[in-house]
This record gives sequence, structure tokens and C-alpha cells, in this order.
Amino acid sequence: MFLKRSTKMILVITLLSTAILTGCATSAPAAESTGTGVVTESTLTDTVDSSGSLQAAQIATLTWNTSGVVSSVNVSAGDKVKSDEVLLELDATTVPASVIDGFVALANAKLALEDAKSMSSTAEAAVALADAQAAYEDAYSDAYMIGNQVGSKNSVEAARVALEIAEVTLENATENYTDLSYLKDDNLKKLQSESAMINAQINVNTLKSQLNYLMSTPDTLTADTYTANLELAKAQLESAQRAYDRVKDGPNADDIAAAQAAVDAAQATVNSMKIIAPFDGEVVVLYDQTGDQVEAGENSVILVDREKMFVEVSIDETSISNVNAGDKAVISFDAFPGLDTTGEVTFINPIGSSSTGVVNYTVRVDLDSADPSILIGATASITIQTGDPQTILFVPISAVQSDAQGEYVIRVTNNSQERVNVVSGQIVDKTVVVKGDLNAGDIVQLFTST
Repeated sequence: MFLKRSTKMILVITLLSTAILTGCATSAPAAESTGTGVVTESTLTDTVDSSGSLQAAQIATLTWNTSGVVSSVNVSAGDKVKSDEVLLELDATTVPASVIDGFVALANAKLALEDAKSMSSTAEAAVALADAQAAYEDAYSDAYMIGNQVGSKNSVEAARVALEIAEVTLENATENYTDLSYLKDDNLKKLQSESAMINAQINVNTLKSQLNYLMSTPDTLTADTYTANLELAKAQLESAQRAYDRVKDGPNADDIAAAQAAVDAAQATVNSMKIIAPFDGEVVVLYDQTGDQVEAGENSVILVDREKMFVEVSIDETSISNVNAGDKAVISFDAFPGLDTTGEVTFINPIGSSSTGVVNYTVRVDLDSADPSILIGATASITIQTGDPQTILFVPISAVQSDAQGEYVIRVTNNSQERVNVVSGQIVDKTVVVKGDLNAGDIVQLFTST
């Protein structure tokens, strides 16, 4: 059996014990034997009592994130569900267009995530870098001509020679046409000669333009264009280099994280047309039925995890020093008799709150288990065990005697008797707590005062 003990009770009982023992325990010569009694034992435990409300560590009211018509209800009140389980869902044809767009965004985001995870991104980055390098080299060559002759010495000389040859060809063609001037204009030979002369002239004009270009320097507008193209090509090359460096050793973790974030965002949009369990638990309240029209923010389900229940109680400042994290507790419910359970102190708030002159501290007791029939919020009586159980011995009050040497009892063994010195303490019913060289089951002599 378990006995509750407090400092005030011990003081009162000790005084009472002393008074009674003084009156009933006498010296051996003045007492007469009245029979025998038995030494018994029990367990004494220090406790602190309080009360509070039963609470669940996880309890959630699940609400709709969009509007629509409920198309499916997959649970009933009292059902146990798993985390990520779809509890209710809306008809896709009744939700806003933004939710439907989320399906497309989700598909694209998943493709982007796969690309980020694959080696193809490395190959694509390498090709893009090569293209950017080639574009930069072309722009650099153009920009190099600013302030310089466009053509190289060799290209200018080659153009000059080509022009000289073309001029000789034009001269010959002109002489040939002049020699045939006497022929009629529709004469085939004269027409062919004229065509050759015209083509020769065109070739000379073209080669003169090319030579002039090669011998010229870019004008201001062209130079500005070359400079701008070079700066743009350089920036594009640097960007391509950074992109390649991110993936040259394989898929880049940052790119994958960004792609995953895009997938999660799109998935959240799609999931807005569903009620999904955020943790394992029991459906305690179900608000919706199939066909109901719901709006964003409306309550749909209350979910409770009954595997993790606790009670918070207030302990006053005179007792809080005796309570420690890890102390065991017994929990009972007045409204649910017979469903007692056990628990453990898991948290003590070190900051007290004062009420009507008394400072109280919040103590949390986690339950080892709780019958599912106990309602959330039910009043719970808590008995916290604040000390280790101690085994104590009891003897009948009339067994304790005293003399000049102190208190003692007479132990009877095999028709013989022996004195055992004891120290008496708390009186419980017709017995008294004693300390001495005794064991439970020992036989002691009983006395009555003369």
C-alpha cells in the first residue's frame, strides 16, 4: 500500500505519537503481557497532488486552402489515419483556374527537376560555353579593328592585285566592244561583247569597294557597335562559364534545391484542393460531406494524435522544489473511473506566476498511455511521486515499551524472548512505525500498563 506523507502531517503525528507512547509504553516491571503481535511492513512514498486538463501533444484543425465542391470524403469521425493520407478532395471542375494552372506548373517543375538531376545539364552547359566563346572571339576581332585599317597587309595587297587584273579585263572588253561598234545593236556577237564589258565593269567596281573597305578604318557608329557587341559577348561568356562551372562536376546541389522548391510550390497549389493529414492521428471531428460547397479558410477536420497525451498542472512554491523531471506520476479521471494510467514529469517551467499571493509553477506530465474513450480536456487528478518508495515496519502500539535505556520491544522466538531496541515514529491506526533490528513477520510481545 502507498501512504502520502507531508511535513505538517509528520509534525502533528509525531507529537501525537509521543503523547500516546508516553501514556501506553511503560517500563518493563510496570507492564503485563497480554499476548503477541506481528511485525508488518508497508511502503511510504512522498507525493505531490494537483489536477489539470488532458491535452494532446498534436491536435490540428485542418482547413480548406481554396474553394470548390467536395467530391470525395475518405474518412469518418473516429477513423485512424496516417500522415500524408488524403482525407477529403474537391471536384477539379469547381476549383479556381489558378489551381488548375498548378497542374501544368507542377509538370514543368518536375521536368526541370529531372533536368537538374541529370548529366544532360552538364552537356548543355558545355555547348553553350563553346558557342559563347566563339561569339566572343568574333566580337573581339571586330573590336580590334577600331582605329586600325580594316584589312591586313596581305588582304589589301591581294585586293589591289585582283583590281588591277579586273581593270585589264575591263580594258580588253571595252576595246573589243569598240571594234564591233559597226555591227548592228541586235548582232549576237556585239551583244556578247557588250555583256562582257558590263560584267567586267561591275567586277572592277566591286573590287574597288572591297579595296577601299580593307584600307579604311571603322567609323564612329561602327566602332561603337563593335564595342557594345564585345561587352555583350564578354558578359554572355562569363555567364556561360559560371553555368558550366556549377555543373561541370555533375548536377549542382543549389540548382536541384531551387528546382525542388519550384516543385514543392506547385505541389502545394495542387494540394490546396485536398485535405491531407499532417501526422498520424484520429479524426475526432468531420465537418464536410460529399457535395458541400466550401470556401478557403473553412474548417474541415479536427485531427488528434492520442499516442502523445499530457496534462499540465500548477504546483505551488512550497512543493515545487520536491518535483523533478523524470518523477513518476499516477493519473486518474473522475469522469472516467477505472481508467487510471501512469506518466512522467517531462517539463517544469522555472518561471512562476502569482495568483492571490501564491506563486505557482507549471509542470507537464506526459502520459504513458490513455484510454481512447477519455475525452480531450477531461479533468485529470495527478499524484506525482517525489521520492523513492521506502519500506517501513509497523508494530502494535502496545508492543513498544520504554525504560532508562530507551524504547524497545520484546521479540519472541522459539519460546524465548529477546529485547530489541527501537525508535518509534508515526502512528497509523493501532500500529506505530518503528526503526530497529526487526523483520516483517517477527513475533513481538504485547503489554498492557498496570
